[in-house]
Amino acid sequence: MSDAEPADATLLAAGARGDGAAFALLVRRYIRAATLLAAQLLGDRDDAEDVVQEAFTVVHRDAGRFDPARPFGPWLYAIVRRLASNRRARELRRARLLRLWGRTARTAPPPDAAMYAGLEVEAVRKALAQLSPMQRACFELVTLRELSIEEVATMHGISESTVRQHLFRARAALRGLLEQPGD
Repeated sequence: MSDAEPADATLLAAGARGDGAAFALLVRRYIRAATLLAAQLLGDRDDAEDVVQEAFTVVHRDAGRFDPARPFGPWLYAIVRRLASNRRARELRRARLLRLWGRTARTAPPPDAAMYAGLEVEAVRKALAQLSPMQRACFELVTLRELSIEEVATMHGISESTVRQHLFRARAALRGLLEQPGD
């Protein structure tokens, strides 16, 4: 964000007063990162988009509670994490009930194969599945989705050094898991 662009808190306050253009600009700034975070937490792009839409509704409704002295991103990402966690818990309860009743619940689709171009998709899926959830999240967001380490740290509410550590460990594990005999 350049000096000429309005601050997030200014946009939020204007949006709360009914300035749709200001709120739309705030949404445009954060929608990509918020959707990536929700998709990681839920494993489903459609559910992620629903959660992000709900998160921005909460932001708009609760704009008066926002402390303009604090950064907007962590507040939004905390809302996204809470809503995604609630949705995930609801889906797990629903799946459990459906199993008890003899039906099967829908499962999340596999990750987009196009992002793993040049490698055997199934080998990459298996290797990524062996990473810890946070290693996988940091690796996907920084390496595959090209977010900055700072953005990922803010999204997950952890320090930048912790993101770097997860990224380092994920890369090392993936190198070991994906090495081909004879390379």
